[in-house]
This record gives sequence, structure tokens and C-alpha cells, in this order.
Amino acid sequence: MHQVKFGKEIDRTIFMILEYSIIVFVTQLIFIGCRTWNVKAIAKQDISQVLISGTFVHLSWLVSIAIGAVSMHEIITNFEWSYLPIIGCSLLGGLIGSYLSMKSKRF
Repeated sequence: MHQVKFGKEIDRTIFMILEYSIIVFVTQLIFIGCRTWNVKAIAKQDISQVLISGTFVHLSWLVSIAIGAVSMHEIITNFEWSYLPIIGCSLLGGLIGSYLSMKSKRF
């Protein structure tokens, strides 16, 4: 059942949504960038780079998917559309991360 929120509870929810949106955006940038680094390291057969980049890939994915799964659950089961910015930031972080990692000559 959907509960109506009042006063400070609304402020905490807005802050939480903003905080999670930023976290998901950043973790998606890290995930996509490090995943590209990981694939290139695999192609070069550089095991140390594969292990380092793989660690960043896994940790950033774990944080992002945990927050994203909770957000999708809230949207789907409770029609809590206030979680939509988190999903948008996930998409935006992934897209920008893909663009930046493809343009980067670093790895």
C-alpha cells in the first residue's frame, strides 16, 4: 500500500534520490570506462591490467546494480516515479562513460 509522506520525510526522500542518482551516475562512468580498459587489457593479454580493471568493473557494477534494482523495484511495484532520476542518471552515466572511453587514447 502506498503511504503519503509529509514534511521532513519528503526532504529525506528527495535527498536520498539525489544522493543515489549521483552515486549511480559516477559508478556507471567508472563501470563503462573500466570495462573498456578491461577489454583492451584482455586483448593485449596483460594480466595485471586485467585484474586491476576487473576489480573496478566488479565493484562499480555491484554498487550500481544494487541501487538500480531497488529503484526499479520501487517504480514497478509501488509506482514510485520519484525514483526515475536514478534510472536516468544510470543511463546518462553509461552513455557518457561509453563515449569518453571510446574517445580516450589512455588505455
